[in-house]
Amino acid sequence: MSGARIDGRTADALILRIADGDMAALESLYNAMYGEIFAYLRSMLGGDRQSAEDLAQDTFIRVYRYAPKFAAMGQGRAWVYRIAGRLAFTHLSKQPPVIGEPEAGLPSEVNVEESAVNSRAVAEAMAAISPEERQVVSLHAVSGLTLREIADVLGQPLGTVKWRHAEAIKKLRSLLGDND
Repeated sequence: MSGARIDGRTADALILRIADGDMAALESLYNAMYGEIFAYLRSMLGGDRQSAEDLAQDTFIRVYRYAPKFAAMGQGRAWVYRIAGRLAFTHLSKQPPVIGEPEAGLPSEVNVEESAVNSRAVAEAMAAISPEERQVVSLHAVSGLTLREIADVLGQPLGTVKWRHAEAIKKLRSLLGDND
């Protein structure tokens, strides 16, 4: 269900076409980004597959709805991630965290880092850190974004993102008993 990773400018062009009502552009953006958005949301939601699927769908519905307000500046991917992140935070604020069991038969496109995030111990540790820290770790480990890209997604200074990532990793190591 996921295509090759697209860059911010390509995402910009697709979003601008979506703003003009081009449904093929929405399909292209969806195919290119759904897998990574789903993986990001799933890790943010403690492995809750159903909620992650629902929020991933909602993300692209909002992309379609808000595309006319989008200002292209090479940040199209970041804009889609911001929508997904806001949906995740809203969802988390309304419900207690759900810790999912690792599932067999994950799609082949799922990388090793996502598999690790889906393990019970790591899922419990992820649930124990703040949602902001979880977001940075998820964007980095699951979605494969660089810390600079995460800063763009979150609209935060790079230094803040680096600090939050380092603090989250330190907490996760402590929670998982890895003192190295």
